[in-house]
Amino acid sequence: MKVSQHGPDFLIIGAQRAGTTWTNRVLKQHPAIWVPPVKELHYFDKPNCSRTWLDSHERRRVRPKSFDRWHLRYLFGRRSKAWYLRLFEDARAQGFIVGEVTPTYATLQPEVFRCIHALNSEIKLAFIMRDPLERNWSQVNKAFIRYGRGGAITVPMALQIAHWPGVVQSSAYLDTVERIEAVFPRSQLYYGFFDDLREEPQAFATGLLSFLGVDPGKMGALPGPVNVVAGQSPIPDAFASSMAREYLPMVRALCDRFDGPPRRWLARYEKLLESAPLEV
Repeated sequence: MKVSQHGPDFLIIGAQRAGTTWTNRVLKQHPAIWVPPVKELHYFDKPNCSRTWLDSHERRRVRPKSFDRWHLRYLFGRRSKAWYLRLFEDARAQGFIVGEVTPTYATLQPEVFRCIHALNSEIKLAFIMRDPLERNWSQVNKAFIRYGRGGAITVPMALQIAHWPGVVQSSAYLDTVERIEAVFPRSQLYYGFFDDLREEPQAFATGLLSFLGVDPGKMGALPGPVNVVAGQSPIPDAFASSMAREYLPMVRALCDRFDGPPRRWLARYEKLLESAPLEV
């Protein structure tokens, strides 16, 4: 059977710990949109994975209740361009707008974004940002739990995890913006903020669905909130001031591009640093 060479209509590319699970649920329940049964296909960021089931992280993460044709194809098919396009084929044939949500795509390099553009030059990308200090602390706590470190997290431990390359890249919003804007026109890009999702979920969902070209009035009741801070302790002052100092230049640059939340982040960081002791 010939596979359509037309890639997905949209990608939600991140950021991690910024409401993408909630966003995926909104997309799932809209009657004009289809997203895969599995959130996060990791096609573009795992080029060396030949079959999904051979990836130990995927085996732990993906545990379907039934092995239907889609899951069999996703888990056991040989990963390739044709494999990826076929994951969307049945839904596209039924007239759905199709896409996927993989937050780690925010860290892709320009050459990979160019490959995405080659699959579908009209594809739309949505990037949701969260206060990088809060986002980092959330990811630090998740990593601390995942890797089985006992006891309470200390500031030195937290700062060590916060500087792991993957954690650093996930908060480098300005880098992501510059990389995608080097490949895609602004009309195909949607920038959202976790602050707006949390405070005005209806307006956030309406804006995103309108950008994707579907009727927001058909989305039905919104899903409940996703608690991205469950199990977290409050952000220690020493951690907050250290990371605020690192993020300050980026947040100032974001304020030149965006109104709203980045300006509140900037005010918070400046206040933190006013009371923080000087680093020697």
